[in-house]
Amino acid sequence: MILTTITGCGLIEETFLNEPSESNKSQKEIDNQSIAVDSSVEVLTPEEEQQIKEKEEHQKMLDELPDVSVSDWNLLLVNNSQLIDPNLDLPLTVLPNGYLIDERIKQEYENWLKKASEAGFEIVLVSSYRSIDLQQKNYDSSIQRYIDQNYTQEEAIQETENYIAIPRGSEHHTGLAVDIVDSDWLETGKGLIPEYDAQASQHWLVDNMTDYGFILRFPQGKEAETGINYESWHFRYVGIENAKYIEKYDLSLEEYIQLLKEAGK
Repeated sequence: MILTTITGCGLIEETFLNEPSESNKSQKEIDNQSIAVDSSVEVLTPEEEQQIKEKEEHQKMLDELPDVSVSDWNLLLVNNSQLIDPNLDLPLTVLPNGYLIDERIKQEYENWLKKASEAGFEIVLVSSYRSIDLQQKNYDSSIQRYIDQNYTQEEAIQETENYIAIPRGSEHHTGLAVDIVDSDWLETGKGLIPEYDAQASQHWLVDNMTDYGFILRFPQGKEAETGINYESWHFRYVGIENAKYIEKYDLSLEEYIQLLKEAGK
């Protein structure tokens, strides 16, 4: 719009009255537009953000899985829900102390204990391969001990199965599991109890186990997954690559096997 005025000097002045430009819009108009734009953006709840984060982390775990298979010999899963085939042929070998283990883990096992000795720890093997018949005797003896302490039959079975697998459900049937403590602990007569983890030797074993393909088979906090209470002395061979992954993601062997199955391995 043009506004014309005549001044006292006879000059004509023209004033241009423009329509409001984008730059001259009021702050209120700009704010209103921002609100309109913002309202079109989906806002996630904290729960939804957490779900997305967990999904991304789970996918990362799947992407990083080693190129292995659940059918690999060193991933044989045996527990109270998955019993070992009694006819399974195992390549066992006899150690100098008379105990039996799978011959395929012998070199890594001996290297691990040799390194422990160099670190100042004398590690003693107290149990390894165990036949189904021997497991049955251990199982029955444990139940009887609790009954002798006035437990009911049902209570005795429950207490036994907190630490002792049912026959055919023991990791020791595989020849891939070892129960080990240091000689000083053994001399105390305390036996295989969780408190062995107070020993420096146990810390060393845990800190170095994956370098030789071993994991702590029944870790603290994984009782629901393994079905067995925490055992600070029970180690299981799974191979270096598997052990490193299991340790990185703080998994039980059951959880690891489930991930492999989910990935179709």
